[in-house]
Amino acid sequence: MPRVLFVASTRSQGGIERHAVEIAAEMRALGVPLQFACPPKSYLQKWCAERSVPTREFTVRNSGDLGAVFRLAGAIRRERIEIVHAHSRRDYVIAVLGTALARAFSRWSPRLILHAHMIRPLGGTSPLSSRFFARGADAIVAVSGAVADHLCAGHNFSPAFVHLISNGVDVQAYARPGSATYCQRRTETRRNWGIPLEALVLGMIGRLDAKGQSDLLGIAPALLHKYPSLHFVFIGSEGEAGAEAHLLAQAAAGGFEHRLRLTGPREGIPSLLPALDILVHLPKDEAFGLALAEAMAASLPTIATNIGGCREVAQDGVTGLLVPPGSAAALSSALFQLLDSEKGPPKRSEMGRLGRSYVEANFSRDRQVQRLLALYREIGTIRSYWSGNARDKDRA
Repeated sequence: MPRVLFVASTRSQGGIERHAVEIAAEMRALGVPLQFACPPKSYLQKWCAERSVPTREFTVRNSGDLGAVFRLAGAIRRERIEIVHAHSRRDYVIAVLGTALARAFSRWSPRLILHAHMIRPLGGTSPLSSRFFARGADAIVAVSGAVADHLCAGHNFSPAFVHLISNGVDVQAYARPGSATYCQRRTETRRNWGIPLEALVLGMIGRLDAKGQSDLLGIAPALLHKYPSLHFVFIGSEGEAGAEAHLLAQAAAGGFEHRLRLTGPREGIPSLLPALDILVHLPKDEAFGLALAEAMAASLPTIATNIGGCREVAQDGVTGLLVPPGSAAALSSALFQLLDSEKGPPKRSEMGRLGRSYVEANFSRDRQVQRLLALYREIGTIRSYWSGNARDKDRA
């Protein structure tokens, strides 16, 4: 069987990191011998342990850390790694150099995939930098068309080198509205948050400084004036220091601090989402929008900014509503449509139903993993293994 090494030296506690671990766990469940190289005592190491994904301790000071290059090359050779799959932008240079060094002193040729989770260049955009990545990596995975277009334009990469493989969610983990599981999750979560069952709840998922939480609170007084039962729940880590205090002060200044819940980062998102009525997602820069896919899997309507990956996940007027970034008027109008006491409930229900169907067809975890395995096969490192496994070959 092929041996795979995921690499991410970040200590962040975000959606990218959580998602990379979930992909690793899914591949392990399919029988792929996979390890995850990550920092000791990091959230990545903790999440891997919870999902029975074996880890190797791996730290990187910066993209010029030659010690990390030699440590990575040594790990590749000792473990006879066939595929190195780097998920953190800060590790791309290290991964290219470490994999090249391992190739030079090995009897086999390990392959390298760089997974682009952000609308950012891989490194510098000079012709020299672009050639470095084009020659050092075997493939780039882009999580959205917006990311793929950015990489091809910025680095002059061939479209055949950049593979669009959208993020996926485990749709079956999300209960359907009306089911006993859904009702139980909604009741228990609202009880834990101290929110009445009959209240309307707007939720946001992501770092408190990155998803437009302040923009939503800016129009909260007008929303509460018309819909006095409204509550706001923000799930996610603080991000930059002071973001939490800023939001709490904003709510206090508007006199609705008792209607705002800041839960911090939480596991078990599928169990929490039934407590919401609408998912609001207002970043000014978004490569994919995993929170949107998760909300749609939970049959929630969404309101998102009309940018980048958001408009690839959410369908305007079908699964939710898209609004221009920074437009308080457009955001208010969209929310008033979905919160309307007469037209709102059936519209939210229909959008939620269509959203789940769209995620099942386009953004399932199984689809993502099978496409990644197909890419592994395509770059030539595991052809001998997969050619003998007809069932998995057909699924890919």
